[in-house]
Amino acid sequence: MTEQESLSNLALLSKIHHFLGQRGAHAVWGEALPWLRALCRADGVSLVYVHLEVIQTKEGRLPPEVSAYLDEWELQWIGAAPEVPANLRTALDMPHDYRLPAGPRLIHLPLAIEGRSMGALTFVYSHPEEGERARQPLVHMLVRTIAYLAFMQEQLLASQRRLDQVAFFYQIGQNLASSLDLRAVLRDTIELTTVVLDAEAATLFLLDEDNQELIFAIPTGEKGDVLREYRIPVGEGIAGWVVQTGQSALVNDVQNDPRFLRQVDSTTGFTTRNVLCVPLQYRGRITGALETLNKRAPSGFTEEDQQWLEMLATQAAIAIENARLYAQLREERDRIVAAQEGIRHRLAQGLHDGPAQDLARLLLDIDYVRRLLTKDPAQVPSVLDEMETLARQAHRSIRRFLFELRPVILETRGLVAAVRSYLEQWQSTERLRCHLEVDETFPTDLDVTAAGAIFAVVQESFNNLRKHAQATEVWVRLRRHNDTLRIEIEDNGVGFDVNAVWRNYEERHSYGLWTMREQAELLDGTLTIESPSPRLGCGTRVVLEVPYDRVRRRRSSTSVDRPAS
Repeated sequence: MTEQESLSNLALLSKIHHFLGQRGAHAVWGEALPWLRALCRADGVSLVYVHLEVIQTKEGRLPPEVSAYLDEWELQWIGAAPEVPANLRTALDMPHDYRLPAGPRLIHLPLAIEGRSMGALTFVYSHPEEGERARQPLVHMLVRTIAYLAFMQEQLLASQRRLDQVAFFYQIGQNLASSLDLRAVLRDTIELTTVVLDAEAATLFLLDEDNQELIFAIPTGEKGDVLREYRIPVGEGIAGWVVQTGQSALVNDVQNDPRFLRQVDSTTGFTTRNVLCVPLQYRGRITGALETLNKRAPSGFTEEDQQWLEMLATQAAIAIENARLYAQLREERDRIVAAQEGIRHRLAQGLHDGPAQDLARLLLDIDYVRRLLTKDPAQVPSVLDEMETLARQAHRSIRRFLFELRPVILETRGLVAAVRSYLEQWQSTERLRCHLEVDETFPTDLDVTAAGAIFAVVQESFNNLRKHAQATEVWVRLRRHNDTLRIEIEDNGVGFDVNAVWRNYEERHSYGLWTMREQAELLDGTLTIESPSPRLGCGTRVVLEVPYDRVRRRRSSTSVDRPAS
């Protein structure tokens, strides 16, 4: 082949540069086949290329029997890629020159890239003596170069698509994560679904775990307005099957699918042709399903659509859970604020009507006693007795208020959460290692007032620990044994003589242990204080045991009896 025959270095470089400007394997081969056919003066050219996509095309004049032969021969690549059939292994190493019985000459050039067979390019000549151009080493090099360019362009295009998809999903994730409004997140999710999948409608089902039902959430799309809120039992319909099994469902012919729930169409007036439904999962827990209806393309939904929707569902599930948690936090904040306000109101009212009045009277009596000391000293003892009675009454009232002043977390999250929070505060401020052990069977349905009484025992134990124990570690255990709740507070401090303290308790002018005993009696329980602790041989162990039936929450009564003032 000579320069006059258009194979100059400049011409070749120009052509290769032209192929480099094409996007994708289809475009490269679409430009290359006519040029190769003209360059090699072939009557026709047939291509089979199998990689990320399958290209099977012909260029020029090919007799019917030749086309049929080539179609059958090329199917071996399509069915076996990327593995190479044994009878085609020679095509990887050298051209294959073949003459059909009818006379045409076929020259097969292999398309081997990175050790794998990607197909073959076949030049067809009507006369057996033709075709020497296609056997030139330079042509073989050109074919390999063009095949490699097609391969690289295909890889580049696939990478670009993946980058575009990543960018798109990043934008979707940003949009979903930017809102903590649950309804807005739901609407954004299904609107994106209908637009990107080109569907008539979409809906997002949320799982009602208590009733085991799916609820249509904000249907949208061209026909979305007819998909009214509707409940479907888990396990019924395609969406119910998806939630029950945790598997996606791609159904392009719903009328012949036994899972399809025709009742929904008859109720809503919507006609469903095809469905793509994927589960919403958050940390392995099914929270609902995302469903699209009636893809506008005649072929219906594809596996690529399913992959896209599954990725969207993953992001949507996280965004929905975040919005739910935010809503729960707001509700809990409102409950805490309301509980705090109620406590402040009750405390202010109680202090005003009780101890404040008693203390005001005591002040007046003190002034009265001063006058009696000079005018009528004989009356002072009786007045002092009255003042003592009044002071004791004020003391009992204040103790009652202290009992009622329990942490707000008890109102909102229960005893275990309150104790855990309390220990965390102690550990962070008192240089005390705190350990909490909670049985799995320890109940969460305790009456709020009863939980406050139990918590008061824990608080007073820690107050005594702070004042006297010199401990470095403390263990709090919440246990349940049959019908009895057992609360233990154990420290590794210096301990004390329990009997001696009880004997001289009134002289100590401290009421912590009495308060703990009263709380136990309030709950029909028992309080045991052991020092040293039997387990450690040092420190102190406080054990409160109360009957579970006495402290559990009831529908008819949510409080236990309070001590009289």
